[in-house]
Amino acid sequence: MDCNRYELSCGEESVRLNNKEFQLTELFLRHPHLVFSTSHLMEKVWGQDSEAEMDVVWTYIGFIRRKLRQLGSRAEIRTVRGAGYSLEENKC
Repeated sequence: MDCNRYELSCGEESVRLNNKEFQLTELFLRHPHLVFSTSHLMEKVWGQDSEAEMDVVWTYIGFIRRKLRQLGSRAEIRTVRGAGYSLEENKC
């Protein structure tokens, strides 16, 4: 991840991330395999005083998942039912 250009790269491919995508991706990359709850992600990225709804987290997770697939990355954000999300390496 290029922190100066807000780009995520894999091999020769790269995609641009918007601010919230960047913040979420950075959090996952700094703490791979750690499970983050939706409320934790909401607090860290949008802030405690945000008026955004929790479903904004789900929407942005979807955006990042699509970009990871677009890059052909083996990394993926997995849903841990009842707990949250974690960044894992896809073994397939």
